[in-house]
Amino acid sequence: MSSVFTRLAIQARHNAGLTQEAAAERIGVALRTIAHYEAGRIPADDIVARMMQVYRAPYLGYAYLSQESEVGRALLPQIMNVSGIASGAMQIRVAIKKAVKMYDRLEEICCDDVISRDEQRDYERCWSELDNLMASVTAMKFSPRKGKSPAGATAGLSERINF
Repeated sequence: MSSVFTRLAIQARHNAGLTQEAAAERIGVALRTIAHYEAGRIPADDIVARMMQVYRAPYLGYAYLSQESEVGRALLPQIMNVSGIASGAMQIRVAIKKAVKMYDRLEEICCDDVISRDEQRDYERCWSELDNLMASVTAMKFSPRKGKSPAGATAGLSERINF
């Protein structure tokens, strides 16, 4: 397990107000298994899903997929910083403006179902802006709300999340 996921799993358990013993019981694993996970062992997908439910921490699943799953790393946008809700909304707005400009170019490139060598660089830039938009939207999903961090976590955690 990456140090990011380990740190988030421990913090999520604390935010849920659970001891390792209580978490183990609710997740359905032995106490020593929780201790191993919090020391860096990689849990199976079904255990991460139960941790997300028990801890009420969906961001934990995203961190797991984006850090521990080769498929997740290939598909999910990398979230660099989970910011506050106001700056998150502004980041989405900026990303939308950039993506709209690039989308017009993407339509021009793709309208003939062919991406020529001359168009390849612009095509990749278009997708880069669309990826930035996806990352901004995902970061906003996990931003703090009214004194709380992602999914009921205490304030302050989201400022420290860097997937």
